[in-house]
Amino acid sequence: MTKKLRQALVLLHLMTAFGWFAATVAVLLLTAHGQVEAALLVDDRLLADCSFMTVYTGLMLAANWGFTRFWWITVKLVTTIGLALGGRALFHDGMFVAGGVLMVAAIAALAWIGRMKPWGQLRPHVQAKPWRHPAIYVVILATPVLDYVTGLPLQAIPAAAVLVLASRTARWPGRGVLSRPGGRR
Repeated sequence: MTKKLRQALVLLHLMTAFGWFAATVAVLLLTAHGQVEAALLVDDRLLADCSFMTVYTGLMLAANWGFTRFWWITVKLVTTIGLALGGRALFHDGMFVAGGVLMVAAIAALAWIGRMKPWGQLRPHVQAKPWRHPAIYVVILATPVLDYVTGLPLQAIPAAAVLVLASRTARWPGRGVLSRPGGRR
């Protein structure tokens, strides 16, 4: 990944994360004033797109670092994906306050984790393999736009691209980086 592409992805990631945070606060404020229909509209048309775009840009940035090389990246990925899917489910179940408070606190914690990068390496001897083909980035970035324009639920496309790519580039124990000479670990 070039430096300019990485900088653009970081900027897009920060903007969409802030949009996700702002939309969550808007949903909380709207429901506090009895505007449930407006809150659901903000959730469906803004919060959903910002949350999934944050996930997508996070996946692309994590590909450069390695998905399971550092604790902070693994925690952020799992938490962000869970929050994007589970937090919104709370909104649709009518638990606006619980879902909103959970999202605001989690997004703030994720921002802290991204800035401080705590906990060290999960797998210190594994080197990240960056994605080779730029089309993967284009597919992942274009998916939320197509989702928004067409109204089709296309969120699974980037997740599938990431899983296929991760499975093709993974080095499993016993065959590569983690193995020691003589087969011992």
